[in-house]
Amino acid sequence: MQMLSYTRIRGLLFLIACLCSAHVPASIRLPRFISEGMVLQRHQPVQLWGWAEPGQTVRLELAVAKGRFPLQSAKGAGKAGAESLRVAGPCLTATAVADADGRFAFDLPAMKAAGPMALTLSAPDQTVRLADVWVGDVWLLSGQSNIDVNLERVHPQYPDEIDRDSTDRVHIFQVQNEAVLEGPRQDVRSSGWHTLSARTAWHFTALGYFLGKRMAAETGVVQGVIQSSWGGTPIEAWLPIDSVRSIDPRMATQAQLYADAELRRAANEANNRAAQRWNQLLDAADPGVVGQWAQPALDESGWLSASQYRLPVPPGPFCGTLWLRQHIRVDAAHAGQQALLLLGTLVDADRTYLNGRMIGQTFYQYPPRRYAIPAGLLKEGDNVLTVRFVNRGLAPCFVPEKPYRIEWADGTAQPLAEQWLCRIGTTMPDQPSMPTGFQNMAAATYNGMLLPLAPYGLAGVVWYQGESNTERAEVYERQLHSLMGSWRATFKQPQLPFVIVQLPGFMAPSAQPQESGWARLRESQRRAAAADAHAGLAVAIDLGEANDIHPLRKKEVAQRVALVLDRLVYGKQVPQAPQPLRAESRSDGTVVVSFDQPVHATQGFELDGNDGRFRQVKATTQGSRVVLQGTGRRVRYAWKHNPTEADCRAADARALPATPFQLDVQPAEK
Repeated sequence: MQMLSYTRIRGLLFLIACLCSAHVPASIRLPRFISEGMVLQRHQPVQLWGWAEPGQTVRLELAVAKGRFPLQSAKGAGKAGAESLRVAGPCLTATAVADADGRFAFDLPAMKAAGPMALTLSAPDQTVRLADVWVGDVWLLSGQSNIDVNLERVHPQYPDEIDRDSTDRVHIFQVQNEAVLEGPRQDVRSSGWHTLSARTAWHFTALGYFLGKRMAAETGVVQGVIQSSWGGTPIEAWLPIDSVRSIDPRMATQAQLYADAELRRAANEANNRAAQRWNQLLDAADPGVVGQWAQPALDESGWLSASQYRLPVPPGPFCGTLWLRQHIRVDAAHAGQQALLLLGTLVDADRTYLNGRMIGQTFYQYPPRRYAIPAGLLKEGDNVLTVRFVNRGLAPCFVPEKPYRIEWADGTAQPLAEQWLCRIGTTMPDQPSMPTGFQNMAAATYNGMLLPLAPYGLAGVVWYQGESNTERAEVYERQLHSLMGSWRATFKQPQLPFVIVQLPGFMAPSAQPQESGWARLRESQRRAAAADAHAGLAVAIDLGEANDIHPLRKKEVAQRVALVLDRLVYGKQVPQAPQPLRAESRSDGTVVVSFDQPVHATQGFELDGNDGRFRQVKATTQGSRVVLQGTGRRVRYAWKHNPTEADCRAADARALPATPFQLDVQPAEK
């Protein structure tokens, strides 16, 4: 073999060095939310930061296209990190030096609303340019699944508005789910900022969509809406570990136990293998799979006829499959057309077939089933709809009062029959599992989805969470105080406004007094908001749905949140939900509840007697006072999982509902 000459070897080494240097990562790295389309908070100092080589000098330039730079005050020019900051004409410039960990930061002065602006960051070996930067208002929406409810889910509620809307006055940023137990992350996962439209917001929080539009219309400035939420997470997941430890040491210890990436990986792998094996055995044992029970031509002589609301399964938890079939007749006018099958909401998972072809599947109970029927599948005359339930401990059922029909493009609809042919496929043992809901553990989402955002400047926070804490509602008030305090410290905004969305009604209404974890949690939310000068309560008791933990009227919730923000952030005198002030006993055998404004109320009030039992009492309204006919030690209002419409009618003159509450009855002041 011919040997390479020394000169040729040197040449090859030089070429390799050049190729390698071309792939050296750029020295400046920015958080994902410091990117094109971002919105900086107006009227307050803001910090921008990133990472570079330790000791490296980074230069910042922020410039408007024309006019003078929008400083809030001439006093704002001063320092940015360790070096001077200057404003001249349309530009703000500053330099900062990366510390030993590579982090650099610029503390920028307060600015007026402005944009679009251009941001340039320069280091000796790199320049990063970001266009479409704005100064406006920034809102952070966080919590669990009712923040997660996206635009696609509520589209049938507001189709015309959503279909026609798009605006570059609202910019949205969605934090992707990430649970972190080892400690705080430096950055969040996200696809970046986007201007608002049905396309970009289809999987974005519906509440944030409506809130951003409303605030843009009211203020006339660009709005930035950040979503950082995860369905099912308890409040403990959004608290720093030290805050959790001070309230619930057991949960803090559990998080420490799983702060081992290898242990979590092994648990996930074990659960995935168990689920795969369980599903394999399920399909192998299910005669409906082997015998193709979804096919139209099937002997149905052994099938039972049953209502979809009384399915023939054994009482108690059910693991296995249940098959249902229904024959649907389609006329010649609609045969062959595209259509939409609305199959309400089912518990738990399903695979749905039409004439033997699978048209949709859903893996858990909450999403509404909206399955597209392709052209040519529906035929004139008889068609067979088949649903295969797969349940892992929850009894299969159709959720009442949901839509069950076929809809055509011409606006006509054909309801499904309530009666189905039913047959159990197979039963199974419980699926073995290890704890893998790591996102529900102490500080998991705080570390991965909240802390990396700080100290990005915010106008306010909307917190909609609590469904996962109703079984330990009494401690929630303390947890909520801790969350607001710790987040204010994290974002370095001691007076950061919080709007707490009070849980709406859920589950079957009750005409009688009842004990309720949901009511106790609402009371914790009310008390936490009332005790904090920079917090407010958005009352949504009347916007719930008995049959859905994810009510769809998110535009109405956004409107109520906006009213609270108008007061907290902008100091406007706008309508607020009535709040109770005190309850006093009178010598005439009545109890008077005083509100902070006039109300209209005659029902929904209860007093407890000497036996400790609550009883409904009659009420009359006298301006801002409600007189209850009876005596007791405590009074409560709308204290149920889901008060009836008549029991939550206490409202102001603009029909904003009063908050549910419980108060101790005090002796009348002399």
